[in-house]
Amino acid sequence: MEETRVMLEIELCGRLADVGGALAQIAIPENGCSVAELFALIAQQHPALAHPLVSGRVRACVNETIVTPDARVMAGDEVALFPPVSGG
Repeated sequence: MEETRVMLEIELCGRLADVGGALAQIAIPENGCSVAELFALIAQQHPALAHPLVSGRVRACVNETIVTPDARVMAGDEVALFPPVSGG
């Protein structure tokens, strides 16, 4: 039996948006997934984003809170991804 999936809209910020556009639509399991699993799904569905995501330096913000890779993402959550920022 095939797992039911739902679409999740993800805001891409900074250099991630330069590569993948401002928003990405990702199909996730109906019962949600971890941020780490979400990164893997994004890399699979948007290969241009794979390298930054596997670097371990991209941070996820879920419902306006920065979360760890084991945090759960559910349908309807507000998700934004932020690349490392440098400046002087």
